[in-house]
Amino acid sequence: MDLNQLRIFSVIAQERTLARASSVLCLSQPAVSAQLKALEESLKIKLFDRTSRGMQITAAGQVMLEETGRVLAAADNVSALARKFVTQGLSGEFRLGTIFEPRMLRLATLISMLSEKYPHVQVSFSQGISGDVITRIAEREINAGYVIGEPTDERLRFIKIAPIVLRVVAPYSWRDRIADASWHDIVQLPWLSTPGKCSFRSIAARMFARHNVLPRTVIEADQESILSDLVTQGIGLTLLREDVAIAGEAEGKITIWSPGMELDNLYFVYLDACKDSDLMRAIVPLIRRIWSLDAA
Repeated sequence: MDLNQLRIFSVIAQERTLARASSVLCLSQPAVSAQLKALEESLKIKLFDRTSRGMQITAAGQVMLEETGRVLAAADNVSALARKFVTQGLSGEFRLGTIFEPRMLRLATLISMLSEKYPHVQVSFSQGISGDVITRIAEREINAGYVIGEPTDERLRFIKIAPIVLRVVAPYSWRDRIADASWHDIVQLPWLSTPGKCSFRSIAARMFARHNVLPRTVIEADQESILSDLVTQGIGLTLLREDVAIAGEAEGKITIWSPGMELDNLYFVYLDACKDSDLMRAIVPLIRRIWSLDAA
């Protein structure tokens, strides 16, 4: 049994004679008859009774005709989707929420791959903190986003992208002051925190709880660049990504407090309800390719 035989069966049922069906299909009548016979043998049921008035569909044939309609419609949809990709490619807007600078998230690579593979897809980025990115995905304001920390919202799907290391940093002028500091000592100094929806906030809370201490928070900021600048200006300590911390220490702007290190992961997040959309079916393989992840 194949789609061609099912199409012939459908046309015979519609035209009710082999002669008219042959004309519609642009095939010889023996060829149509042979295909119908092969289909009946394959299904092991009789689809038509041959009468003097033409082809009379059987009760079993009527049931098969309804199912055949669904099969052919699905096949036509697949063909139409393939033609769309071939003739014009995927189109629309892909809205991505970000939390770091473009280099860290390999956004230039994503744009390059999208423009080459799907030139009709427009890309827009909006930066925020992890909690806000998740909220905007859930409310369908954006299609997907990068966040730190595994999402707990059951409406979301996520891909673990890469590990993230955070370090406790202080103003460079404090390096001798904190060199031998204990956790009890370190939390007595001024701390810079982030809003409640920021992943850095929850990671820091987890770190302090593990050491049974509470920090003395003096300022709250929602961007890593602001936190870094405030530390450089001598305001207090905070958590920064390890790559930012190492670069800042090399420039003599900040110092890393060795005991303070936390591990988490970067995730690519999108709505489970949208996983089968044309857009996400195109984007997800690109994300996996960009980050050299195994397909799943």
